[in-house]
Amino acid sequence: MTDRIKTLYLDANGCGRHVIRADTVLRGIFGYRDGAAPPRLLRRSRRVAALFSYLRQFQAHVSYTIDWRDAFCEAPALDVEVCNINNLVHYARCLVRLRRYDLIVVSHAAAGDDMTVLLRSARWLHRRRGKLVMFIGNEYDLLDEKIAFIRTVGAEFICSQLPMPAAGYLYRECGGSRILSMPHALNPKVYQPRAGAGRPVDIGFIGDVYWPFVGDRERTDLIETFERDGARWGLNCQIRKQRIAREEWAGFLNTCKGTIGAESGTYYLNDRGRLLAAARDYNLLQHPDASFEEIFEKFYRGQPREVSGKSISSRHFEPIGTKTCQILLEGEYNGVLVPDEHYISVRKDRSNLGEAVRRFRDEGYRQAIAERAYEHVMSNHTYAHRVRSVLAAVGA
Repeated sequence: MTDRIKTLYLDANGCGRHVIRADTVLRGIFGYRDGAAPPRLLRRSRRVAALFSYLRQFQAHVSYTIDWRDAFCEAPALDVEVCNINNLVHYARCLVRLRRYDLIVVSHAAAGDDMTVLLRSARWLHRRRGKLVMFIGNEYDLLDEKIAFIRTVGAEFICSQLPMPAAGYLYRECGGSRILSMPHALNPKVYQPRAGAGRPVDIGFIGDVYWPFVGDRERTDLIETFERDGARWGLNCQIRKQRIAREEWAGFLNTCKGTIGAESGTYYLNDRGRLLAAARDYNLLQHPDASFEEIFEKFYRGQPREVSGKSISSRHFEPIGTKTCQILLEGEYNGVLVPDEHYISVRKDRSNLGEAVRRFRDEGYRQAIAERAYEHVMSNHTYAHRVRSVLAAVGA
């Protein structure tokens, strides 16, 4: 096709000055790729070895960033150039020819944990010809910097994974930008049921346990309950508190009859996320060993839940793709999932947990839940659906 939309997709493979130095010098100037070794004459240099150690994929354990990128690259209507903004050589080349692009997409990875590069190039991006769509990663972090960037570049669209009331609250200063509800979705090429796969694991979970600064232990308590009591209920539970790459995660899900979880995010977006940001800095930067009780007493005790940032996440779509039944704490899930139709619902106080386990053990009931969820998501909630929604809003 010759009339495809020329699109610049701004990505970021990690963040921080060491990553930027490695990507710019090794990838941008010398053309090295992931896993490359230093030249023979320099292999004894610790500094060179340290620089080359950054030639790897930092997104491997945050699979949704790869899924979004793949979906844009595979969209038939788009002619996409992906730019890793940490490679300043390539990024500068893209900025110089910025007016060639009809559409600029700032990804979750680029606008996630570090806004330094984007902020320093905001004036250049303001000179674009095409429309700019900004996805925001970690919507509770660096929010002032992200809003400053949105306003400086005059972003036409903000794509938020949060429910619309929360997104409207956080980005109300960005009056010139249209907010789009854009939760994560399913990549059915990676997360799919495997024919003939045995499912010896009843309940499986692999992932991070949330830090105390999030402000509640609902998900953690559910995980630890199954970890403690699963065998007593006659369930084979495999629970690992770690991150793994998406292919390994997809394979693991295909060994599981079910998995467990809750909405992601926080109840406390008070003061446009500043309360959460203060708790986060205290917990991550100053007191990483602080208990949940200490953090809650210091920051959240007595605070009203003014605006909730609880939302659906990619972790809810991935089991659906492998037809793995989910036992989830009740919630809104951005209006995408319906309790006891697409997942087995557990009350927040877990008072019906025994009944939920009983229903899960009913093979016919469990499989019906998984099938309904799969058909629903495949019909409406893949990443391809999301990209089409973005293009419809943009008018492409």
